Amino acid sequence: MKKFVVLIVLTGFISASIAKENLELESLRIEFDNFITQQKYRPYAKAEKNQAKTAIEALYNQRGEVKNHGVYMARYYLTKAKMTAEAAFLEDALKETEAHLQTVNMQTLKAEAQLARMEADRAQLLIKLHAEEAERARQEKQSALALADQRATEAEMSQAELQAAQAYAKAQEKVAALAKEEADLAFAEIEALRMQLESLVAKDTEAGLMMTLGDFVFASGSANLKQAAVDNFDRVMQFINGYPNRNIRIEGHTDSSGGEELNQKLSQRRADAVKQLLIQNGIAEGRIQAIGQGEAHPVASNSTESGKAKNRRVEITLLK
Repeated sequence: MKKFVVLIVLTGFISASIAKENLELESLRIEFDNFITQQKYRPYAKAEKNQAKTAIEALYNQRGEVKNHGVYMARYYLTKAKMTAEAAFLEDALKETEAHLQTVNMQTLKAEAQLARMEADRAQLLIKLHAEEAERARQEKQSALALADQRATEAEMSQAELQAAQAYAKAQEKVAALAKEEADLAFAEIEALRMQLESLVAKDTEAGLMMTLGDFVFASGSANLKQAAVDNFDRVMQFINGYPNRNIRIEGHTDSSGGEELNQKLSQRRADAVKQLLIQNGIAEGRIQAIGQGEAHPVASNSTESGKAKNRRVEITLLK
């Protein structure tokens, strides 16, 4: 009778142990099924998924300590597959976010370029108005002189009237000169605006996104940044801050005026000056590389003044 009771107890213990093992296996299988059916993880960790699946399937033919170890290893493989899939999913999500940010930044820069073009058109209209005003003043001057000559010839005008007409003609001449001066200034402003517009639009190159600072940033033959360039550095910072994880290469370039050695040193000093301005605006020095290229890489002919102006530049590249 005592042996029979012991046998019943032992049988119950074994049955409970088997039930526990089966429950763990079933739980593991359900966890695996839930994992592989999640849409966002389907493209990832295929090798790790197969490893976990093989380990779980093998458990159905194992018993005792071997099975306990198998459950442990199967859960390890399943956890590894989950972590690998999650890491790959997050990496792709990060790339997608960076691509979207790049698109937004490029759209912002294009919008600003469009605004600058509108300002250039407005300035062009002012030039036209000033030119028309100058022409009108010139015609009035000619009319006044012609009338004065006619009256003087016909002896219909007194000396005082003649002097008044001549004074009016001189005044109109001054008005015309002032109008021409204003037109010339407006044209100079348009040209400066056009050069800045061409410079401050980011371009996609093989090395990365590049923004060019034209010769309006530095005085001729100098590495000292103009105060106007420093005061209007916000657009460059907006461009750089849009890509906080990219390293930055700054290249200084000159035209062919002066000696080659002198131009090399000048281009390096200009690249260093822009680098220091970036650091002052919060960019980590470790991200920045400043290189002087001298006159070695022109983008236009050095035989004209406009070509030389294009060659005098500093290029800021956000490396891929």
